[in-house]
Amino acid sequence: MDVFKNSLWSILILLTLPVFFWSCSNRKASEGATPSYELIRFESIFFSAHPDSLGEVEQEFPYFFPKSYPFSVWVNRRTDSLQLALYEQTKLISNSEIHNQLSPFMQGLQRVFKNARVPKKVITITSDVDYNNKVILNDSMVLIAIDNFLGVDHHMYEGISLYLRQEMELKQLSKELAESFAKNHIALPEDRTFLAQMIYSGKIQFLKQSILSDYSEDKIMGYTPDQLDWVMTNEKEIWNFFVSKELLYSTDTELIKRFISPAPFSKFYLNIDVDSPGQIGQWLGLQIVKAYQKKERKSIVELLNTPYRELFEKSKYKPRR
Repeated sequence: MDVFKNSLWSILILLTLPVFFWSCSNRKASEGATPSYELIRFESIFFSAHPDSLGEVEQEFPYFFPKSYPFSVWVNRRTDSLQLALYEQTKLISNSEIHNQLSPFMQGLQRVFKNARVPKKVITITSDVDYNNKVILNDSMVLIAIDNFLGVDHHMYEGISLYLRQEMELKQLSKELAESFAKNHIALPEDRTFLAQMIYSGKIQFLKQSILSDYSEDKIMGYTPDQLDWVMTNEKEIWNFFVSKELLYSTDTELIKRFISPAPFSKFYLNIDVDSPGQIGQWLGLQIVKAYQKKERKSIVELLNTPYRELFEKSKYKPRR
Protein backbone atom coordinates (compact mmCIF):
# COMPACT_ATOMS: atom_id res chain seq x y z
CA MET A 1 0.00 0.00 0.00
CA ASP A 2 2.69 2.50 1.01
CA VAL A 3 4.70 1.62 -2.08
CA PHE A 4 1.88 2.80 -4.29
CA LYS A 5 1.30 6.00 -2.33
CA ASN A 6 4.95 6.96 -2.38
CA SER A 7 5.68 6.03 -5.97
CA LEU A 8 2.51 7.29 -7.63
CA TRP A 9 2.13 10.67 -5.98
CA SER A 10 5.82 11.50 -5.88
CA ILE A 11 6.23 10.91 -9.59
CA LEU A 12 3.05 12.79 -10.44
CA ILE A 13 4.17 15.79 -8.41
CA LEU A 14 7.46 15.79 -10.27
CA LEU A 15 5.63 15.56 -13.58
CA THR A 16 3.23 18.37 -12.84
CA LEU A 17 5.40 20.90 -11.00
CA PRO A 18 6.97 22.38 -14.16
CA VAL A 19 3.54 23.20 -15.57
CA PHE A 20 1.70 24.35 -12.47
CA PHE A 21 1.07 27.78 -13.98
CA TRP A 22 -2.11 27.67 -15.99
CA SER A 23 -1.76 29.36 -19.33
CA CYS A 24 -4.32 31.19 -21.42
CA SER A 25 -5.60 30.80 -24.94
CA ASN A 26 -8.04 32.69 -27.11
CA ARG A 27 -10.67 29.98 -26.72
CA LYS A 28 -13.66 31.08 -24.66
CA ALA A 29 -16.41 28.88 -23.29
CA SER A 30 -20.04 29.72 -23.84
CA GLU A 31 -21.66 31.41 -20.88
CA GLY A 32 -22.65 28.76 -18.34
CA ALA A 33 -21.31 25.87 -20.43
CA THR A 34 -18.89 23.36 -18.98
CA PRO A 35 -15.69 23.22 -21.06
CA SER A 36 -15.16 19.89 -22.79
CA TYR A 37 -12.72 17.35 -21.40
CA GLU A 38 -12.16 13.60 -21.50
CA LEU A 39 -12.92 11.58 -18.36
CA ILE A 40 -10.69 8.50 -18.01
CA ARG A 41 -11.33 5.96 -15.25
CA PHE A 42 -7.79 4.60 -14.93
CA GLU A 43 -8.66 2.39 -11.97
CA SER A 44 -11.20 0.59 -14.15
CA ILE A 45 -8.71 0.23 -17.01
CA PHE A 46 -6.05 -1.09 -14.64
CA PHE A 47 -8.11 -3.63 -12.69
CA SER A 48 -10.25 -4.86 -15.58
CA ALA A 49 -7.40 -5.32 -18.07
CA HIS A 50 -6.49 -8.88 -19.07
CA PRO A 51 -3.26 -9.94 -17.29
CA ASP A 52 -1.52 -10.31 -20.63
CA SER A 53 -2.42 -6.75 -21.64
CA LEU A 54 -1.10 -4.94 -18.55
CA GLY A 55 2.01 -4.04 -20.53
CA GLU A 56 -0.19 -2.21 -23.01
CA VAL A 57 -1.74 -0.25 -20.14
CA GLU A 58 1.76 0.69 -19.02
CA GLN A 59 2.60 1.96 -22.49
CA GLU A 60 -0.53 4.13 -22.58
CA PHE A 61 -0.09 5.48 -19.03
CA PRO A 62 3.67 5.29 -18.34
CA TYR A 63 3.53 7.91 -15.56
CA PHE A 64 1.58 5.43 -13.41
CA PHE A 65 4.32 2.80 -13.72
CA PRO A 66 7.57 4.34 -12.44
CA LYS A 67 10.63 2.35 -13.49
CA SER A 68 12.03 2.52 -9.97
CA TYR A 69 9.69 -0.35 -9.06
CA PRO A 70 9.63 -3.81 -10.62
CA PHE A 71 6.67 -4.57 -12.86
CA SER A 72 5.67 -7.32 -10.43
CA VAL A 73 4.50 -4.60 -8.00
CA TRP A 74 1.72 -3.67 -10.42
CA VAL A 75 0.90 -7.29 -11.25
CA ASN A 76 0.51 -8.11 -7.55
CA ARG A 77 -1.53 -4.99 -6.92
CA ARG A 78 -4.25 -6.30 -9.23
CA THR A 79 -4.87 -9.28 -6.95
CA ASP A 80 -4.44 -7.57 -3.57
CA SER A 81 -7.67 -7.95 -1.59
CA LEU A 82 -7.62 -4.39 -0.18
CA GLN A 83 -6.97 -2.87 -3.59
CA LEU A 84 -9.79 -4.90 -5.11
CA ALA A 85 -12.14 -3.85 -2.29
CA LEU A 86 -11.30 -0.19 -2.89
CA TYR A 87 -11.83 -0.61 -6.61
CA GLU A 88 -15.24 -2.21 -6.05
CA GLN A 89 -16.30 0.81 -3.99
CA THR A 90 -15.10 3.32 -6.58
CA LYS A 91 -17.17 1.53 -9.22
CA LEU A 92 -20.26 2.74 -7.35
CA ILE A 93 -19.39 6.32 -8.35
CA SER A 94 -20.76 6.90 -11.84
CA ASN A 95 -19.20 9.00 -14.56
CA SER A 96 -22.21 11.30 -14.56
CA GLU A 97 -21.77 11.97 -10.82
CA ILE A 98 -18.14 12.93 -11.41
CA HIS A 99 -19.08 15.21 -14.31
CA ASN A 100 -21.73 16.90 -12.16
CA GLN A 101 -19.25 17.59 -9.37
CA LEU A 102 -16.59 18.89 -11.75
CA SER A 103 -18.91 21.41 -13.41
CA PRO A 104 -18.84 24.14 -10.70
CA PHE A 105 -15.05 24.31 -10.85
CA MET A 106 -14.74 24.10 -14.64
CA GLN A 107 -17.40 26.74 -15.22
CA GLY A 108 -16.24 28.99 -12.39
CA LEU A 109 -12.64 28.94 -13.51
CA GLN A 110 -13.45 30.35 -16.93
CA ARG A 111 -15.85 32.88 -15.43
CA VAL A 112 -13.11 34.31 -13.19
CA PHE A 113 -10.26 33.89 -15.70
CA LYS A 114 -11.94 34.41 -19.06
CA ASN A 115 -9.14 32.92 -21.15
CA ALA A 116 -8.11 30.14 -18.79
CA ARG A 117 -7.11 26.94 -20.52
CA VAL A 118 -8.91 24.12 -18.77
CA PRO A 119 -7.45 20.59 -18.63
CA LYS A 120 -8.26 18.31 -21.54
CA LYS A 121 -8.13 15.12 -19.48
CA VAL A 122 -9.58 14.18 -16.11
CA ILE A 123 -8.15 10.90 -14.84
CA THR A 124 -9.42 9.04 -11.78
CA ILE A 125 -7.20 6.63 -9.87
CA THR A 126 -7.08 4.83 -6.54
CA SER A 127 -4.44 5.93 -4.05
CA ASP A 128 -4.85 3.79 -0.91
CA VAL A 129 -7.05 6.59 0.49
CA ASP A 130 -4.21 9.12 0.53
CA TYR A 131 -6.43 11.94 1.80
CA ASN A 132 -3.53 14.40 1.88
CA ASN A 133 -3.34 14.24 -1.93
CA LYS A 134 -6.90 14.03 -3.21
CA VAL A 135 -6.29 15.93 -6.46
CA ILE A 136 -3.40 17.13 -8.60
CA LEU A 137 -3.97 19.43 -11.57
CA ASN A 138 -2.18 21.40 -14.23
CA ASP A 139 -3.29 23.03 -17.49
CA SER A 140 -3.59 19.73 -19.35
CA MET A 141 -4.64 17.16 -16.78
CA VAL A 142 -6.60 16.66 -13.57
CA LEU A 143 -5.79 13.62 -11.44
CA ILE A 144 -8.44 12.59 -8.91
CA ALA A 145 -7.79 9.98 -6.24
CA ILE A 146 -11.38 8.84 -6.40
CA ASP A 147 -11.09 6.52 -3.38
CA ASN A 148 -10.99 9.67 -1.23
CA PHE A 149 -14.56 10.61 -2.15
CA LEU A 150 -16.62 7.61 -1.00
CA GLY A 151 -18.61 9.45 1.70
CA VAL A 152 -18.17 10.66 5.25
CA ASP A 153 -19.62 7.49 6.80
CA HIS A 154 -18.03 4.97 4.46
CA HIS A 155 -16.89 1.83 6.27
CA MET A 156 -13.45 1.93 4.64
CA TYR A 157 -12.76 5.24 6.38
CA GLU A 158 -12.96 3.77 9.88
CA GLY A 159 -10.16 5.18 11.99
CA ILE A 160 -10.00 8.48 10.06
CA SER A 161 -10.93 11.50 12.18
CA LEU A 162 -14.37 12.99 11.53
CA TYR A 163 -13.01 16.43 10.60
CA LEU A 164 -11.08 14.76 7.77
CA ARG A 165 -13.92 12.46 6.71
CA GLN A 166 -16.24 15.46 6.35
CA GLU A 167 -14.14 16.48 3.33
CA MET A 168 -14.17 12.97 1.81
CA GLU A 169 -17.43 13.22 -0.13
CA LEU A 170 -17.83 13.58 -3.86
CA LYS A 171 -19.64 16.89 -3.40
CA GLN A 172 -16.32 18.29 -2.13
CA LEU A 173 -14.55 17.63 -5.45
CA SER A 174 -14.90 21.10 -6.99
CA LYS A 175 -13.77 22.67 -3.72
CA GLU A 176 -10.68 20.47 -3.66
CA LEU A 177 -9.85 21.47 -7.23
CA ALA A 178 -10.42 25.16 -6.52
CA GLU A 179 -8.12 24.98 -3.49
CA SER A 180 -5.41 23.18 -5.46
CA PHE A 181 -5.70 25.78 -8.22
CA ALA A 182 -5.50 28.63 -5.71
CA LYS A 183 -2.40 27.23 -4.00
CA ASN A 184 -0.70 26.95 -7.38
CA HIS A 185 -1.38 30.60 -8.20
CA ILE A 186 -0.90 32.52 -4.97
CA ALA A 187 2.63 33.40 -3.95
CA LEU A 188 3.79 32.28 -0.55
CA PRO A 189 4.13 35.04 2.07
CA GLU A 190 7.23 37.18 1.89
CA ASP A 191 7.71 36.73 5.63
CA ARG A 192 6.96 34.07 8.21
CA THR A 193 4.67 36.08 10.46
CA PHE A 194 1.37 34.66 11.62
CA LEU A 195 -0.44 37.62 10.03
CA ALA A 196 1.13 36.92 6.61
CA GLN A 197 0.16 33.27 6.91
CA MET A 198 -3.42 34.22 7.77
CA ILE A 199 -3.73 36.55 4.78
CA TYR A 200 -2.11 33.99 2.47
CA SER A 201 -4.76 31.49 3.57
CA GLY A 202 -7.41 34.19 3.24
CA LYS A 203 -6.39 34.78 -0.39
CA ILE A 204 -6.76 31.06 -1.06
CA GLN A 205 -10.24 31.01 0.45
CA PHE A 206 -11.20 34.20 -1.41
CA LEU A 207 -10.15 32.73 -4.78
CA LYS A 208 -12.01 29.51 -4.00
CA GLN A 209 -15.15 31.49 -3.24
CA SER A 210 -14.69 33.57 -6.41
CA ILE A 211 -14.50 30.43 -8.54
CA LEU A 212 -17.30 28.66 -6.68
CA SER A 213 -19.58 31.66 -6.38
CA ASP A 214 -22.66 29.57 -5.51
CA TYR A 215 -20.93 28.02 -2.48
CA SER A 216 -21.71 29.55 0.91
CA GLU A 217 -18.85 30.60 3.18
CA ASP A 218 -19.35 27.64 5.50
CA LYS A 219 -19.06 25.25 2.57
CA ILE A 220 -15.95 27.01 1.26
CA MET A 221 -14.31 26.73 4.68
CA GLY A 222 -15.51 23.19 5.36
CA TYR A 223 -17.54 24.41 8.35
CA THR A 224 -21.01 23.45 9.44
CA PRO A 225 -23.54 26.33 9.60
CA ASP A 226 -23.23 26.24 13.38
CA GLN A 227 -19.43 26.53 13.19
CA LEU A 228 -19.69 29.52 10.87
CA ASP A 229 -22.18 31.13 13.25
CA TRP A 230 -19.74 30.55 16.12
CA VAL A 231 -16.79 32.29 14.43
CA MET A 232 -18.98 35.18 13.28
CA THR A 233 -20.38 35.63 16.80
CA ASN A 234 -16.91 35.49 18.34
CA GLU A 235 -14.98 37.37 15.64
CA LYS A 236 -14.17 40.34 17.88
CA GLU A 237 -13.00 38.14 20.74
CA ILE A 238 -10.84 36.04 18.40
CA TRP A 239 -9.18 39.15 16.95
CA ASN A 240 -8.65 40.70 20.39
CA PHE A 241 -7.03 37.44 21.53
CA PHE A 242 -4.53 37.53 18.66
CA VAL A 243 -3.77 41.22 19.27
CA SER A 244 -3.53 41.05 23.06
CA LYS A 245 -1.24 38.01 22.93
CA GLU A 246 0.94 39.80 20.33
CA LEU A 247 0.58 36.90 17.91
CA LEU A 248 0.12 38.82 14.64
CA TYR A 249 3.81 39.39 13.98
CA SER A 250 5.04 36.28 15.72
CA THR A 251 7.01 33.74 13.66
CA ASP A 252 6.24 30.85 16.02
CA THR A 253 5.39 27.92 13.72
CA GLU A 254 3.17 26.41 16.41
CA LEU A 255 0.59 29.08 15.54
CA ILE A 256 0.15 27.44 12.14
CA LYS A 257 -0.77 24.15 13.79
CA ARG A 258 -3.04 25.86 16.33
CA PHE A 259 -5.03 28.15 14.04
CA ILE A 260 -4.40 27.49 10.34
CA SER A 261 -3.79 23.80 9.63
CA PRO A 262 -6.80 21.44 9.36
CA ALA A 263 -7.83 20.32 12.84
CA PRO A 264 -10.99 19.35 14.73
CA PHE A 265 -10.83 22.64 16.66
CA SER A 266 -8.59 25.68 17.11
CA LYS A 267 -6.26 25.79 20.11
CA PHE A 268 -6.59 28.94 22.18
CA TYR A 269 -5.84 26.79 25.25
CA LEU A 270 -9.06 28.11 26.77
CA ASN A 271 -12.37 26.49 27.62
CA ILE A 272 -13.79 27.73 24.30
CA ASP A 273 -11.56 25.35 22.34
CA VAL A 274 -14.09 22.54 22.30
CA ASP A 275 -16.68 24.82 20.67
CA SER A 276 -14.36 26.38 18.11
CA PRO A 277 -13.87 25.03 14.57
CA GLY A 278 -10.40 24.44 13.16
CA GLN A 279 -8.62 26.83 10.80
CA ILE A 280 -9.87 29.98 12.50
CA GLY A 281 -6.77 31.77 11.23
CA GLN A 282 -7.79 30.96 7.67
CA TRP A 283 -11.31 32.27 8.22
CA LEU A 284 -10.03 35.47 9.81
CA GLY A 285 -7.61 35.90 6.91
CA LEU A 286 -10.55 35.64 4.54
CA GLN A 287 -12.34 38.43 6.42
CA ILE A 288 -9.27 40.66 6.08
CA VAL A 289 -9.05 39.99 2.34
CA LYS A 290 -12.76 40.68 1.92
CA ALA A 291 -12.42 43.94 3.85
CA TYR A 292 -9.55 44.97 1.55
CA GLN A 293 -11.49 44.12 -1.60
CA LYS A 294 -14.55 46.01 -0.37
CA LYS A 295 -12.44 49.15 -0.08
CA GLU A 296 -10.09 48.79 -3.05
CA ARG A 297 -12.23 47.01 -5.67
CA LYS A 298 -9.24 45.40 -7.38
CA SER A 299 -9.27 42.81 -10.12
CA ILE A 300 -8.74 39.28 -8.86
CA VAL A 301 -5.21 39.22 -10.28
CA GLU A 302 -4.31 42.54 -8.64
CA LEU A 303 -5.71 41.36 -5.32
CA LEU A 304 -3.77 38.11 -5.40
CA ASN A 305 -0.56 39.99 -6.19
CA THR A 306 -0.98 42.57 -3.43
CA PRO A 307 1.76 42.21 -0.78
CA TYR A 308 0.44 40.87 2.50
CA ARG A 309 1.43 43.84 4.69
CA GLU A 310 -0.01 46.32 2.18
CA LEU A 311 -3.24 44.36 1.96
CA PHE A 312 -3.63 44.31 5.73
CA GLU A 313 -2.92 48.00 6.18
CA LYS A 314 -5.29 49.08 3.41
CA SER A 315 -8.04 46.73 4.53
CA LYS A 316 -8.63 48.76 7.70
CA TYR A 317 -10.02 45.50 9.04
CA LYS A 318 -12.27 45.70 12.07
CA PRO A 319 -14.25 42.80 13.54
CA ARG A 320 -17.96 43.10 12.97
CA ARG A 321 -18.98 42.34 16.52
